[in-house]
Amino acid sequence: MKTTGKTVNIPVLEISSEERAENKLTPESVGAGTRLLREAGLVVIESVLPRDWIAELDVAMETVLSNEEERQNGENPMLKMPFMDPRVIDNPFAMQILKAAMGEQIFAYLPYGCNSTRPGNDIQWIHRDSGQLFPELPFALPVSTIVVNIPLVDFTVENGATEVWPGSHLIIDDPAVRNSPYNVCEEERAAQHPSFQLEMPAGSVVVRDMRCWHRAMPNRSQTIRHMLALVYFRRFHHSPNAPGIFGARVPDEIWNNMSEEAQEVYRFQAHD
Repeated sequence: MKTTGKTVNIPVLEISSEERAENKLTPESVGAGTRLLREAGLVVIESVLPRDWIAELDVAMETVLSNEEERQNGENPMLKMPFMDPRVIDNPFAMQILKAAMGEQIFAYLPYGCNSTRPGNDIQWIHRDSGQLFPELPFALPVSTIVVNIPLVDFTVENGATEVWPGSHLIIDDPAVRNSPYNVCEEERAAQHPSFQLEMPAGSVVVRDMRCWHRAMPNRSQTIRHMLALVYFRRFHHSPNAPGIFGARVPDEIWNNMSEEAQEVYRFQAHD
């Protein structure tokens, strides 16, 4: 397998046939998956969703992405079936690891996203999707943002399987890097650390710390490579379900006269 950095094994969580049949990890598997997430920055559970259903979802995804006008006008198709299937938005394997890593009161936003690489796409820059929570500290804190990825086709080197640097979620960036868009990492620095291309079957589930360095690789196949991306957050101070919090609705005439800075501060407040 050819990558920019040195190669290492993909952190795959091996689960039993009973766990697959019951759609539930054992406590031992949850512990092992959480440990891989903590140490490597990601964990892969291979082939847990039916291939025939994933193939249908892949076709539906391409239909949505090919019709931008429909996405911008009227109801968002990503908020309908098959995209709202509980196997995606409430995947039992991912949820157990997410909650073990970030607590029971994680939250997310809908609609979720999709990462696509089309034939002929070039290599992407190396970057993080999320920086350190307190970047000025000389150490990394526990994970607070996680993305769950579901490949809708087999991910191979040929079709541009994502390159990932395991353990990079624990690396502290200097000020110049942490203040750059997407916390971009230079090629020379990344080459000093091990990496792999995330080869995996369609219908696998990936739970990844969003601080991991990664990039899309060139798609040299003749097919489009789609991967769903659902982002989850640790609760912290955002308490949308707490009694009385954000419940008072700001009148439209007041909201529209607030400065953009004030609207940003009160962005979770209900308003007309």
